[in-house]
Amino acid sequence: MYKYKDILDKTKSIVKHSNEVNRAKGELFNIYNILNLKTNEVRTHSSFIAELLNPEGTHLMGNIFLNAFLDQLPEKCKGHIDPLTTRVKVEHTIGLIDLLLKVGGRIDILLIDSKRNSICIENKIDATDQSQQIERYCNYNKGKNIVVYLSKYGDDPDVSSSGELIAGADYHTIGYHNEIITWLGQCQRLAYDQPILRESIKQYRILIQQITHQLGNKEDQELKALVVGNLQEAAVLSRKYHQVAKQIKTDFRNNVFKLLTASINGFILTKQDVNKKHSNIWLHNDICNTNKLWFAIESFSGKGHLDGALFVGIFDKNGRVPNRTEFDKVSKQWIHHQPLVYNDSVINVSSPAMLQVLSAPELNMQAAEDVVKQILGFIDNYSSIINTLKK
Repeated sequence: MYKYKDILDKTKSIVKHSNEVNRAKGELFNIYNILNLKTNEVRTHSSFIAELLNPEGTHLMGNIFLNAFLDQLPEKCKGHIDPLTTRVKVEHTIGLIDLLLKVGGRIDILLIDSKRNSICIENKIDATDQSQQIERYCNYNKGKNIVVYLSKYGDDPDVSSSGELIAGADYHTIGYHNEIITWLGQCQRLAYDQPILRESIKQYRILIQQITHQLGNKEDQELKALVVGNLQEAAVLSRKYHQVAKQIKTDFRNNVFKLLTASINGFILTKQDVNKKHSNIWLHNDICNTNKLWFAIESFSGKGHLDGALFVGIFDKNGRVPNRTEFDKVSKQWIHHQPLVYNDSVINVSSPAMLQVLSAPELNMQAAEDVVKQILGFIDNYSSIINTLKK
């Protein structure tokens, strides 16, 4: 038992020191966080990455960053495109989606050279995989195209996207946590004599470290050494952390579910396990089901849209609701949302700090009560949208 406590104490010390270093370096100031662009896939991540990859980009560094990126790709991808003639496109349309033929869509980042050899990069920070998305992209420019699936941790796409395709053979996976972090570090070094460019890359790299829950280099190495020296104990602590975190999330979701069920009329509520990526609570009735238009609360897993932040929103499966100026979209089908907060902070149960708060039963219930009030207010404000579609 004392060994576990010693490991936890040393971990606390490493994390505390990392936070102190970040504060001393002024790295708490991050333009992407300030402008609320942390998890915006198109406006932030695809755009920034594509600009660095573009040999004709405003960085004026030619194809130096592109070459560094290509070096990070799996061996089968190397030498596939000519960096000297490569053009870069963001949100490139490849035709109307046809699920029968498995073609069409919009590629997040397309690299294509003068011989029409191409690399399609599908960029996933927190958005849901689309139906047959990887299959459709693999059918684009067939014989000359390589598909790369970029996610936070290098995970495989959902089977609904990739079908029977095989990772490492039919398409390839890379992660922000590894390949992108490493690439950005190389870009910083390559831009050593360009202070504005170098610091812009550094800020983006810090953002990626935040999103993927990484420490600074020195502290990360210290923590790695601590884990390697205590692998059995670290495995026990890791399992126990996930068990405890799941229970806290489940208790919170159940509290919200019970309070909301007792407070609302005209809806049937359903809930998903907190281990599901988009763990949510759906509000159903005959009108909602007929129009494929629902109120829902997501995510009780700390994963999914908006980097796992909890929100209440309107899900319009068939696009029946006209856009409104006040709508704050999450995705094409999540046409409007409102973040759910507790003590002036947006709730995200992937945050250890938030889990610490919710671990106290009385605070867990208090947070659930606050959340339900916000949900009821949102539904009251927008219930007319569903009612006007009644047939």
